[in-house]
Amino acid sequence: MSTTAKRALWAVLLLACAGLVWLALSGTLAIGRAPISAAPSPAASASGTPAPESAAPTVAPSTSAPASAAAPSQAPAEESEPAAEPSDEAAPSQEPTEAEAPSTEPAEAEAPSTKPAEADAPAWQGLMTGPAAPWESIDAAPVHVEVHQDGERIVGASVEHTQMNEAGELDPDPQTVGWYGAPQWGTDPGERSPYAGILAGHVVYYGVKDVFWNLDAVRAGDVVVLTYDDGSQAVFEADADAVSVEKEALTQDPANRWAWEPGGDDARLTLITCDLVPGTGMAGNAFNNWVVQATRVA
Repeated sequence: MSTTAKRALWAVLLLACAGLVWLALSGTLAIGRAPISAAPSPAASASGTPAPESAAPTVAPSTSAPASAAAPSQAPAEESEPAAEPSDEAAPSQEPTEAEAPSTEPAEAEAPSTKPAEADAPAWQGLMTGPAAPWESIDAAPVHVEVHQDGERIVGASVEHTQMNEAGELDPDPQTVGWYGAPQWGTDPGERSPYAGILAGHVVYYGVKDVFWNLDAVRAGDVVVLTYDDGSQAVFEADADAVSVEKEALTQDPANRWAWEPGGDDARLTLITCDLVPGTGMAGNAFNNWVVQATRVA
């Protein structure tokens, strides 16, 4: 091989190595995998004790009072003078003026509209393709989940039952969202409970983008559609933007108890994935989790 060819080959190899290093540093390439998260005690969702007041990030509700309660009604004036009796000079004309003449053509503004008020339609309308799942107790198993943002689907994946591994971590199969369910977790996604239904998935798995690659992009109001094996569905709306939480703190810090135990009697869903740190993607390391919580609306 000539010297020129050898130099060209070395140049190509150096460029390839430089490209791999850049991908690793940017977090795009992950050779390896990271478990999603540790999970709470298996007995956590079996307790009937209501959870403490939630510290979950939420969108602040409007503080404006309803119009009917904005101001008390005014009492009628008791000393007002009676209206004067009409005189003959003020008698109305027998002939109606042009302004008073009734129109023989219906006013366009009064014509009934045949189009629905699209502005009032909820964001999830049209996304349901099956009947609504029960609210109180769900016997069917979730098999598919989607997340929609501004009419675009940013997440779409199959769902399979998963459990904690021997290290106490959720680590579902690649290209699959893991539903953390019985016997380790007692709340099924979509049913009313003080505890949230849990879905976990990878963001990157051995260098390939995985099911929750876009979970960090979820914003308040985005729509989550969960489909069950009997064809029924449940629809949720994200309570807040996705938040990054340190992995250990997600289960150990009481401030993050909302992710597992939001309290109340709503049907809430928590979605969890890894938050890869730039520079650690080569080994698949992640110190934080992206967490999204959504409340069922249909």
